Amino acid sequence: MDQYKSVLQLKRHKTLFYENDQVKGLHCVRQGRIKLFKTLNDGSVQILKIAKESELIGYRGLLGNGKYIASAEVIEDAVVCFIPKERIFELIHQNLSFSLGLMSKIAGDISEAELRSVNFLQKSSRERLAEALLLLEKSFGTSPDGFIDLMLTREEIAGYTGMAVETTIRLLYAMVEEGLVELYKKRIKILDRNKLLDISKAED
Repeated sequence: MDQYKSVLQLKRHKTLFYENDQVKGLHCVRQGRIKLFKTLNDGSVQILKIAKESELIGYRGLLGNGKYIASAEVIEDAVVCFIPKERIFELIHQNLSFSLGLMSKIAGDISEAELRSVNFLQKSSRERLAEALLLLEKSFGTSPDGFIDLMLTREEIAGYTGMAVETTIRLLYAMVEEGLVELYKKRIKILDRNKLLDISKAED
């Protein structure tokens, strides 16, 4: 695939592709962070995934109806590799291992998304936020000063947890007052991981 790829350098806020556009090919994040999101009927945004280095994005539509299922926007300056769908289809036809690997990746992502959706629906807003913060720290790690190595706006956190922005802000500051997290602009540090884990599992 390497001989067919092109490399895109993208600045923050750049949209890589839009929901319902025709799929043009396969993208792989080499550097930076990209959010995949859907715009709901009420105009709010639901973040499905935040992709990091070495992750594929925009591929589910390749084997579906040929359209992107979500929009992709750069949230940290990114370098993205792109391979046209014609080349991908050639590989699918010629290479059984590649085909099975791609289908396995799609199936795994769908299963993960469904599980996360079910878990969030069964939890209160406070439980959702606690789980989301733990997931973000697990996925992106921490910076040398202990903050989650991903900067998100309050609106993006709300979109990731499926909550209203006002609810997200209120709960974040309540967690600050309880000594569970520390906030600095768009950065979040988890101070009491065990307590957040207890909350995420469900409070009485």
